[in-house]
Amino acid sequence: MLRRDSALVPISILRWHLAAAKGFAIAFVILAAWACTLNYLQPKGIDFVSFWSAARMAAGGDAASAYNIAAHRAVELSVAPVEGVLPFPYPPPFLVLAVPFGVAPFWMALVAWLIVTGGLYVAASRSVAPCPYPLAHPSVVANALIGQNGFLTSAIFIFGITSLQRRPLVAGAVLGSMVIKPQLALLLPVALLAGGEWRAIGGAALSSTILLLASYLLLGGEAYQGFFKILPYYAEAMRASRWPWNELASPFAFARFLGVPQVGALSLHALIGAVAVLLTIRAWALGLSRRVPILAASTMLIPPYLFTYDALLLMVPLGWLIREQKRPFVIAFIWVCCLLPVLAYFNLFPGPNTIPIAAILALWALHADELQSGTRGARPDADQLPDNRRGCELRIVSRVLASGNRRNSSSFCSRHSGD
Repeated sequence: MLRRDSALVPISILRWHLAAAKGFAIAFVILAAWACTLNYLQPKGIDFVSFWSAARMAAGGDAASAYNIAAHRAVELSVAPVEGVLPFPYPPPFLVLAVPFGVAPFWMALVAWLIVTGGLYVAASRSVAPCPYPLAHPSVVANALIGQNGFLTSAIFIFGITSLQRRPLVAGAVLGSMVIKPQLALLLPVALLAGGEWRAIGGAALSSTILLLASYLLLGGEAYQGFFKILPYYAEAMRASRWPWNELASPFAFARFLGVPQVGALSLHALIGAVAVLLTIRAWALGLSRRVPILAASTMLIPPYLFTYDALLLMVPLGWLIREQKRPFVIAFIWVCCLLPVLAYFNLFPGPNTIPIAAILALWALHADELQSGTRGARPDADQLPDNRRGCELRIVSRVLASGNRRNSSSFCSRHSGD
């Protein structure tokens, strides 16, 4: 066994984590290839149909109609059977980024979308967890099967937030591009202000303004008018429970699934969100080394409108726990909570969406480790996460085996000092 802080971690658990991550990563990549093949043989009414149709319309000079539900649906039905209504709810800056994919045929655009955004996600997530862990996250399946934007938004978030210490202005500029999906950026200004990241704030303000202006110039003011007109549709859909509550990944949806009235569910969501905000402010104001994973976990608890594919952000706190060799069974439980909603895609799990449980558990684990360490000092390189290309488990296991499987090893995975 290895002694880590005051806990004992069997080597078999470390091997099991790594072996399981490799197996699931391979399986998830195969599923992604399978989804692309099916959409080549016979296009399906997946979420990417909405992106492609809106991009197709914008590329043809009619961006405003991308927000017209009837006109947009007509384009969708020209390539795939779409059950129900699948509008395009994203702001014009996202539409600008999607336009190049609307030029290609649907199946080619889907493959290109998954390769580009998936590649960005893998490249970004290497700074928070070694391969194959990022590809073993269950939300990889959700994004691959329906062509959603979780790869892209997670890559932007991780690239930006982990570059703050080295290049704060550039990091802020990257984070400013989260204007393409603003509900995932609600906590970013709170964290940056609490941490006094003024150069990053300036970079974010500049890049978001440029994106908004560029999309206005390229798509026209009518596109913005269409976007603001379609927003009430989604607010009404939430109010009228038009989505199955297990599809949404927020505390509000979790409570609604269990039968809690809307007012009570919103109150519970607000309470959990307030705690997440306070924990984020505290972590960034004190400069805690774990403030980045705290921000990522808290982000998943703020917007009521959130889906399973957005849970890739939980790779940040998972990566912290993996790198620090903290609470291996908690890591496994968080992973299972991320997996269950994905199983619901295949009608294999009838319960509520457990992503909020995963986010809350991640926050608890990060906070519990801080209390256990008993120190709170900030570090100059708190934002910089180490290069984990070979993985802490491999280094620990190899060193223990090389030393003759001694009962307690003095060789530890190099990691940041505690808070």
